Amino acid sequence: MMLLFGFGFAQKVKKEEKVKDKFESKQPQDMSVPPPPMTAFPAQYPNGNKAFINNVSKNMNKATLKDLGKKLTTKIILKIDTDGNILNISTYGANQIFNSEVKKAVEKATNNIKWEPGKNNKGEKVIDIVNLPFQYSNS
Repeated sequence: MMLLFGFGFAQKVKKEEKVKDKFESKQPQDMSVPPPPMTAFPAQYPNGNKAFINNVSKNMNKATLKDLGKKLTTKIILKIDTDGNILNISTYGANQIFNSEVKKAVEKATNNIKWEPGKNNKGEKVIDIVNLPFQYSNS
């Protein structure tokens, strides 16, 4: 009897569970909420986003950054409305002094400048979030 009992419980078969199934079972899905809008044509600075990064570099107070390290990085995140105005400026990086200096430089580089607003795949202007990496090297 003991032997049969041991075989019975030893043969416990576990259904193979995939990572995807685990994740979806924990996340409630509300099908009435539409997905976020896709921006087919992201917002652009006049003359391109490279020109924007160059203007930010020109507006930096390099004396403040001298003692912070050789290579500094942050992310510049801008929220741009349908008219090309900047609604919000954020910087995210490891060094808070560098982040605040970059934010000041972005404010100077975008003062009274209209961006080309983002457009969806129908050509309609939409609010867009621009996420640009920014690096600075102390020489």
